[in-house]
Amino acid sequence: KVPDNHTGRVYTCPMHPQVRAVKAKTCPLCGMGLEPETVSLDEPQDHSELNDMQRRFRVAVLLSVPLLVVSMGGMLPGLDMNALLGHATRVWLELALATPVVLWCGWPFLQRGWQSVISRKLNMFTLIGLGGSMAYLYSLVATLAPGLFPASFRDSNGQVAVYFEAAAIIITLVLVGQVLELRARDATG
Repeated sequence: KVPDNHTGRVYTCPMHPQVRAVKAKTCPLCGMGLEPETVSLDEPQDHSELNDMQRRFRVAVLLSVPLLVVSMGGMLPGLDMNALLGHATRVWLELALATPVVLWCGWPFLQRGWQSVISRKLNMFTLIGLGGSMAYLYSLVATLAPGLFPASFRDSNGQVAVYFEAAAIIITLVLVGQVLELRARDATG
């Protein structure tokens, strides 16, 4: 809300112009970052959200590429990651690589997703948060307590599958989209 006597900068959502605020935050309806209602050539442009997303994207790529190799390398002919690393080592390595991607790189999406649930205004961040966090949490339980899963969840070797790479790749791909969107909005500013 903007107070009647407010004379400073006002921010609005590109998708929901009825949302107005005196601080640059996220839209309560869709989760997008609010933009200044008016742009002045005299004021420097704020690149903090773009810089933050680019930093998170670089870390996500740095960790997701080896995670993808470790988790999917066994699908390449002649490369058996379980034989190379052992199942337990491979799964713990996947957990170590995926955790910073999901919890740090994906934190803005998890926050926006949670806010959308609280406000009952479901949006794309709801799906991103739900998809990434459920794949991660399922895999975490499968890693820490595989005995909780019935036999039907196990492969021919008796191992429970994990999906850390899916959680990390979801976050990484969404970060690509956010960086591209923020760059485009920055260029039009």
